[in-house]
Amino acid sequence: MAVQHAPKSHKHLDLFEELVPLKGLEPPTPSLRKPSRFQVAQTLERAVTMASIRKRANGKFCVQIRITGHPHISKTFNNIDDAKAWAECEETRLASTPVDKSEKTETLLSIARKYCDMQLHGKPSCHLMLQRLERIAKHFPQEFISISRMDVNAYKSRRLLEVSGPTVREEIQAINKLFRWAEREMIFGDIAIRSPAQNIALPPSSKPLNRVVERHELEALLAEINPLMREIVEIAYETAMRRSEIIKLTPRHLDLDNRVLLVENGKTGDRTVPLTRRAIALLRGAQERCRTPETRLYPVAAHSVSKAVRRARDRAGLDDHVRMHQLRHTRITEVAKRGFNQAQIMMVSGHRDVRSVQRYTHLCVKDVLDFLE
Repeated sequence: MAVQHAPKSHKHLDLFEELVPLKGLEPPTPSLRKPSRFQVAQTLERAVTMASIRKRANGKFCVQIRITGHPHISKTFNNIDDAKAWAECEETRLASTPVDKSEKTETLLSIARKYCDMQLHGKPSCHLMLQRLERIAKHFPQEFISISRMDVNAYKSRRLLEVSGPTVREEIQAINKLFRWAEREMIFGDIAIRSPAQNIALPPSSKPLNRVVERHELEALLAEINPLMREIVEIAYETAMRRSEIIKLTPRHLDLDNRVLLVENGKTGDRTVPLTRRAIALLRGAQERCRTPETRLYPVAAHSVSKAVRRARDRAGLDDHVRMHQLRHTRITEVAKRGFNQAQIMMVSGHRDVRSVQRYTHLCVKDVLDFLE
């Protein structure tokens, strides 16, 4: 139990002066020596799970008790002695009361499925997020609310031996997002839950590839790839569309007379894509091959496209920056170099955030000098 007074100047000493346990345990003497970081962390952890008493401006004393697995309880008293007596009585009662797990036995996997169904249902990111959380859940078979910071930190250490740092960073962030959602939506009712991933040190994020695919590299790539994949690669370069958007196209998405096509349920929702003359010629040929308006123009799997590009790149002896997504980056960069404003660039790229566009538009000093001339 803690009696909280006015703030003092020494942060670490306050913790030991204010957190006064019940049942005869005396607090450490602040004047002996400065507490270590580990001791401070232990004290903070106890502060969350023990009773605390706060004196209000009106002179009354408010008692709050937070114990993991039990609902929060609080009560206000006119004097400190009554507050301490009630707090000690309630702590004893709760300590001897088993946690009701009849409807609260949830694992990370079950919470992940609820999150995707309730929060992401119908969004393009739903399937990918569920796949990621299902992979993570294999490492956390225990009850959701019992996952600790030590568990998450151990998971991070293991994963860093298996995958890249940016991948581990995204996984830890996904765990944190899941816990915050469960707390916000009160999935466990009044039971207090805290994200064990909240203060975990994250590996550094990956730096975006700034190199563009040069014209001679594109031609060398096209010379080494099969005809169907060649069309997909050219469409990606001509339109700056994402791989997933291209392979979902059907004839009903095309309006070639008006030089546009419709992307439905893309990463940023629906949007209209302007088409170059070369893109129109490619799409018209693909449209003629389709038997119905619902037949896909390019009936291939997304991973098959990336694999075909990698193999063609290796056969052509090109650097590993030549990849499917870099074609999109290249096209957006070329549009920016032509002097398009940000709104026009976002129409081509489909981005909704200006910061995302700035990541793609890497104009060099020479480009600026050309505009000045």
